[in-house]
Amino acid sequence: MTRGKLNELVDRRVALETRLQHEKGELSDTAVRGYEREYAELQRELAALFRSSQDEHERIVAMLEMMRILENRLVYLQNFTVDPTSDNRMLAQLVTRFIDELGESRSTVLTSLEAMYYRAVAALYAGDVARAASGFREACASEQSDEANDIKYKSYVILGNLSHEEKDYAQARELHDQSLRYSSNSNVTAQALALKALNSYALGEFDEALAHFQQSLTLFDPNLPFFNSYFYRNAMLFCGAIHFDRKDYARAAEFYQRVVETVGETSYDYFDALAHLGRIHFAGGRFEQAVEVLERALRSQQMSENEYVADLWFLIARAHLKRNDASSARPYLQKITTSEVRYEKKPQAEELLSRM
Repeated sequence: MTRGKLNELVDRRVALETRLQHEKGELSDTAVRGYEREYAELQRELAALFRSSQDEHERIVAMLEMMRILENRLVYLQNFTVDPTSDNRMLAQLVTRFIDELGESRSTVLTSLEAMYYRAVAALYAGDVARAASGFREACASEQSDEANDIKYKSYVILGNLSHEEKDYAQARELHDQSLRYSSNSNVTAQALALKALNSYALGEFDEALAHFQQSLTLFDPNLPFFNSYFYRNAMLFCGAIHFDRKDYARAAEFYQRVVETVGETSYDYFDALAHLGRIHFAGGRFEQAVEVLERALRSQQMSENEYVADLWFLIARAHLKRNDASSARPYLQKITTSEVRYEKKPQAEELLSRM
């Protein structure tokens, strides 16, 4: 009975991972929560089986499945970053103890490379960043290799992300560049290039960043496994941002329009892309289109008042005034002047309103 239940759980985990690997578009918040719920339920059932089973083989398989779930969530749902919640910490402790016991018994269930890697993943979930980084460095330096070089790739990527969080962008770029040696297919290579480009952007090397982002976009293929919509749309957004800052509005608009056509309307990226398209219309003197696009952006996100929203109100008001439509501009100027948000252009809005 237990063996049959275990096989069922393994099949469910494999099916869930396969579904995630073949996702083509952006995962909505609802979809992410759905996957997280499925993984959490699998973890609970596997943990219960691990505790209740007297069969050593079954206990090992159950624990290996829980370790794979930790990694699946890290790679496919959390984009290599984790929140060390109490549940994550408890599971991480269980995984670490299990790996230690395998080592003490000289078990061959895990290779030494796999043991290094999964111990580092567990440390990441436990919130011990220093121990996690040390483990991933050991995995990168190991002379062993898994068949698809998957462990080396992910270890370099995670180390790069940790360096990026510490604002050591040069080191992060080097680590993400190293990961390219171990990428196994076009979508994985595209993801590594997008990460490398992000660090070039942070270093202010915009030509290099743009080249890497654009190269990654030629490699991303939603019809192949391991497509990551998060890095795909971020590459488009950063290409748009670089062209926008250079006032190359025609090229910027191409990338922002691709984002609008790619992501769901509830996504913040949808809002951000539309906001930039509205600014591009305004800069080009297309004030009616600017109003239409900016209002569409605001409708897509029921955001609380903040400086960015206030700035869009001000831009819409200015677009109406450019069209000699003071009556349509007035409500937006009133929103700005009565808002409690600190906005640097509020005095200008007050002056425009006083003239009406």
